[in-house]
Amino acid sequence: MSSVLADGAEASYSSPAREMVTAIVLAAGSGTRMRSSLHKVLHPVVGRTMLWHVLEAVSGAGVLPAATVIVVGDRSEQVVASVDQDRAGAGYAFAEQAARLGTGHATLVARPQVKGNPSTIVVAYGDTPLLQASTVERLLRTHHETGALVTLVTGVLDDPSGYGRIVRDPETGFVTGIVEHRDATPEQRAIREINSGFCAFDAAWMWANLPLVPTAPNGEIYLTTLAELASREDPRRVATTVLEDVFETVGVNTRLQLAEAEVRLRRRLVLQLIDGGVTCEDPATVYLEPGIEVGEETVIRANTHLRGRTRIGRGCVVGPNSILTDAIIGDRANVVASVIDGVAVAPGASVGPFSNLVVPGGAVSRRV
Repeated sequence: MSSVLADGAEASYSSPAREMVTAIVLAAGSGTRMRSSLHKVLHPVVGRTMLWHVLEAVSGAGVLPAATVIVVGDRSEQVVASVDQDRAGAGYAFAEQAARLGTGHATLVARPQVKGNPSTIVVAYGDTPLLQASTVERLLRTHHETGALVTLVTGVLDDPSGYGRIVRDPETGFVTGIVEHRDATPEQRAIREINSGFCAFDAAWMWANLPLVPTAPNGEIYLTTLAELASREDPRRVATTVLEDVFETVGVNTRLQLAEAEVRLRRRLVLQLIDGGVTCEDPATVYLEPGIEVGEETVIRANTHLRGRTRIGRGCVVGPNSILTDAIIGDRANVVASVIDGVAVAPGASVGPFSNLVVPGGAVSRRV
């Protein structure tokens, strides 16, 4: 079988410093623009919370859960309970940011929970469900190979309105700082290279300099100010990783952005299926969750939903208009316009149209 996994294949990056990397995932914001009682980072994208996808990308790049600190704040009990439910016993640490005073302050709050003496700190955001392990690997590779104090993930947009701009020295091309859109001059607003927020730091340097970052007029401490401080010290030690699709690392703040992330990530999963030898007759109407397995030469027809731990064998035809949850479909079986939940279908069997095979509780305990 070919397997659809969240955010791609197993990490391939290798570095002597890899085991010395700690990730700090910022998930304390209130997310008021979502207009929801559910914490922003817990809204689902392709069946998993946004935070789940971020943690999957970070761990997929080799950063152990035990070396990952999640900063919580608003509705922290929801976030902690969700991580405990999804990844029980993984060893994640949590830090409470009682007052939300900016990204720099959130990072400082995490410091007491950082184990050991890591050489590198990666800062990620819990509302970036499109983040891939390969991008985390690329950031770490750039950071270690250049010996940077600060490594930024950036991208170029035709319309950069609303995003922080990467300011570079016009002669050397070195980064001199990051200016927020609201603070930018007309000349700076013309810059198309934006800061994604996803970044890596030399740990010792960051802990020494982050307390020196001045408080902004709005009372917040911005992590981005460290790029300017590092540039003043040595402009050659501020590195960048430029993404072709910077939206991979841009946060989801509204319901519309949530829907757009759903479409992008679902398409990514469908393309992985197709690359694995599966025919999707109408890719736009195939709905997947991470971890679905589908064998080669299977055909997935329009308006088909594959959920949970569903496994489909080789040479099957599934759909149209079918919903499979925690189902096991044997080789060469056909499922037409049916609902299957927690049921195993024998090889070569035909189900439907209009069948409803459901086991209460979703456990696979029935075969047809």
